[in-house]
Parts: sequence; C-alpha cells; structure tokens
Amino acid sequence: MSTIGVIGVGEIASAMVEGLSAGTAATENGGGRETGLRFVLSPRNAERARHLADTIETAEVAESNQEVVDRSDLIVLAVLPQQAAGVLGALDIPAEKTLISAVAGIPTDELSALLPHDPDIVRIIPLPAVRERKGVTAMFPADGDVEALLDLLGGSVTAADETKFSTLSAVTATMSAHFACLQTIAAWLVDRGWDQADADHFIRGQFVGLGTTLDQSEAPIADLVAAHETPGGLNEQVNRDWMDDTNRANLAAALDRVFIRVAGDA
Repeated sequence: MSTIGVIGVGEIASAMVEGLSAGTAATENGGGRETGLRFVLSPRNAERARHLADTIETAEVAESNQEVVDRSDLIVLAVLPQQAAGVLGALDIPAEKTLISAVAGIPTDELSALLPHDPDIVRIIPLPAVRERKGVTAMFPADGDVEALLDLLGGSVTAADETKFSTLSAVTATMSAHFACLQTIAAWLVDRGWDQADADHFIRGQFVGLGTTLDQSEAPIADLVAAHETPGGLNEQVNRDWMDDTNRANLAAALDRVFIRVAGDA
C-alpha cells in the first residue's frame, strides 16, 4: 500500500486526496477502482487537514512536515509560491523520495537548489476536477509512479520540457474568464427584464451539457465548434461576430502575458 504525503492542505491538495480516496470508497460499494492508498497530511491548514482525516479512513494528520516526508512514498507539495523556500528549507528529503510539486511558477532548478539530497522532482498542475477524477493534469518530467497516480484522477499530459509545461500552466488561467463569459450572457438577459436567479438557472442548464460533451467526446475541439453551428445559423453568427480575428488575437496576447509570468527562465 503506497503512502502519499501532502504538505500544504489547501483546496487543490484536498481535491486530490478526495479524488484518490474516492476510488477506494466506490469499490467498497460495488464500483470504482481500488487505490490502496494511505495519506499523511501536513498540520498546515489544520482545520482542512482534520476534516479530511475525519472523513477519509485512510488519511491522518502528521505532527510535523518532516513526519509527512519520513512516512511517505510520494510527497505532494502544495503551498503558495512565496512559502516554498521556507517550507523546503526546513525539511530533510532523502534522495530516494519523489517530490511532486504543485507549486505554481517555481521551476525545477529552483526547487532542486533547496533540496541538497537531490530527490526526484515532478511538477504538476492539478485542477479542481480531480476531485471527481475527471481532471487532466499537466506533468513534467515523465515519471511512471506519478503518472499512475494521476491516472486515478482523470489522466495526465506530459510536457516534453519545462517551457511546454509553462504553456499548459498559462492556459489554466482562463477558468475565471470562462465563467465571466457566462456572467456576461446572464447579465444580458437581466438587462432585458429577466430575474437574475432565472437567468443564471437558464445559462447553467445551457452550458452544463457542453461540459458533458467535452467529457464524453474524443473529437477535436475544432470539430465540436462545427458540430454546434450550422452555416448561416445563429451560433455561427455569434461565433463570427464575437470571436473575430481581433478578439482571438487579444486572447492569445493575454495568454502570452501569463506565459511570461509563469515561465520565468524555463
């Protein structure tokens, strides 16, 4: 039975633990996939860590971050970027351990400089959907054990180098903009007399099915665009009027600026 250590039990780390543990719970009820995993949680964010330990039979809270390291086969680091140096500087991580860094924007060489025993380092970008085991997680470099773990959460995409890893990191910055688009559509309905609750309810219903389509279809996204519009139709009209060359260029430029932030010297 493998033991996963978690240092920094925030929202994303909690989603990972809940997603991984859900496979075991589902199997006991006649479905899902037995993970055989145990979890040792950092005392950081004590309330959230205690909640996980109280609700997941195979999870417990350690007394210190070093105990998390000592008892774990794989160590997930999920602290804020500005906390990483202080946290890692206080730890002794042996060479035979693997550190899985979910810390945004800190490249491998900077993490390695903080780890004198030179353990393996794998960077990942887990997203909230890992809680439902439907998240596709970016990783670098390739690592069989980490890939097997991410397979339990919905799968992974392995970047060939750290620069390409940063491009995946950049596009994760589009999530709130996606919801802002839906907010703008709902606001248009409100401006035309609809109650906000009814407008939100209708827009949720319209777009939840598109999420299911993305989840269940392996067609290229460009094909999904074509499948949801007809020549001369209303969807084609909005797509043409809104996603014109100028707005596409503006979105690409915004992603370029995010990429510069997250790539650093990668």
